[in-house]
Amino acid sequence: MTPRTALTKRLPDDLKGHKHASAAWRRLVNLYNGTKGTIVTAFDADLLIKYCLAEEELLELFKLRVEIKELWTSHNNFLSKMRPKSADLKDYFNALAQANALLQRFQGMDARMDNKRKMIITMAQSLYLTPRSRAGVAPPEKPPEKPKSEMEGLLDGDGE
Repeated sequence: MTPRTALTKRLPDDLKGHKHASAAWRRLVNLYNGTKGTIVTAFDADLLIKYCLAEEELLELFKLRVEIKELWTSHNNFLSKMRPKSADLKDYFNALAQANALLQRFQGMDARMDNKRKMIITMAQSLYLTPRSRAGVAPPEKPPEKPKSEMEGLLDGDGE
């Protein structure tokens, strides 16, 4: 079941225009090509493409999460300095609601990142990128021992 088409460094069309995913592809294919034996083949290319794109998506989610946190921090700082008068309470509570909405978005983004990380780990295990998954790879087999001659058997005491 080993395909004749090897996994190559050539960037798949699906990754063109994806800077981080392309870099991940090249890095991983170099790692695979540096191993003794074949761990992944062209059969695994689609999964490897999805893995690389997921890594890039995780980076994008992280950037969004940072932006949301910065917005929440600035809103929170602004609100902490406010001393609203009774006439401004409606505006104050609206601003407070916006800050709370940003905090919820931050928490939601955090949950999305956790799910994306879980998915990436599952794919990494399938691609033999984790220590645990590599531990399950069969070691190279020893060459079979040649059968003992009659004389070796007698000398070892097996022939009696």
